[in-house]
Amino acid sequence: MKKTVLAVAALAMLAVPMTSFAADDSVYIKGNLGLGLVMDADIDNMPNNTGSAKMTFDGGFLGTLAVGYDFAGPFRAEGEYGWVKNDLDQLTYNNSYGHFREGDLKIQSLMVNGYYDVDTGSKWVPFIGAGIGWAKVDLNTPALPLGDNDNVFAYQFMAGVTYVIDDRWAVDAQYRFFGTQDATIQDADFSVNSNNLMVGVRYSF
Repeated sequence: MKKTVLAVAALAMLAVPMTSFAADDSVYIKGNLGLGLVMDADIDNMPNNTGSAKMTFDGGFLGTLAVGYDFAGPFRAEGEYGWVKNDLDQLTYNNSYGHFREGDLKIQSLMVNGYYDVDTGSKWVPFIGAGIGWAKVDLNTPALPLGDNDNVFAYQFMAGVTYVIDDRWAVDAQYRFFGTQDATIQDADFSVNSNNLMVGVRYSF
C-alpha cells in the first residue's frame, strides 16, 4: 500500500511540470518594426556592355508580421512576411553617366524562421535564429535603364533578447542579417545584403 501511495505521489509530481510545459505550447502572432541598413551593392553586366556600377543606400523603414508556434521548449518556428524600402543614396557609374541620387529599392519577403530560446530562469530570454525563403527585389533608378523586379532565394540570421511580460505578451530587440542570391534586372545582376535592427511585440494564444 505504501509503495502504491508513493508511486501515485511520484506520478502526480511528474504530472505537474508536464502539464506546465504543455501549457507553454502556443500559437503566437508577432510584429516587428525597425531600420534596414542595406550594404553597398555592385551591379554587374550592365545593359549594352557599359560596365558596372555601385549602389549605396540610405537607411530605410522595415516591418514584418509573423504567425508562429512555440514548442514548449527552446524551439519556436514561424512563417513571416516582410517589407522594406531604402532610398538610393548614390549610384556610381564607371563612364560618362557619372553619379546619380534618384531611385529606391523595395523588398518583399516570405520567410520560414526557426528560433532557439535560451532559458535563463528569468524574464530575460536571449535567442538566436535563422530563416530561408523568397524575396521580391524591386529596383527603380530612373537615371539608368534599370527599373524592374526579380524573385530570388533569401536567407537571414537573427540574434536578440526577449523580455517576457506575462503568459501572453513579450517584447524583444534583435539584430538580423538578411541576404539574397543575385537578382537579375534587365540582365544586370546584384545581390542584397542588409543589417537590420528591430523591435517586436509577440502575443501568444
